[in-house]
Amino acid sequence: MTQPLCGAATQDGRRCRNKAITGSGQCSKHQGAWTAYGVAQRKKKEAEAKLRKLRKKK
Repeated sequence: MTQPLCGAATQDGRRCRNKAITGSGQCSKHQGAWTAYGVAQRKKKEAEAKLRKLRKKK
């Protein structure tokens, strides 16, 4: 069985060819909070916090 490749978008527009970390799907260079899912979750939390703050002011 071969190890899957990372496949994250690189700065030059190509796909990363490094081997992915087991259980992650991305290499160590591209793993972290800057995934589409992580960014979406962070934006959602920030929007909810902003709404709570606005409601609190009223």
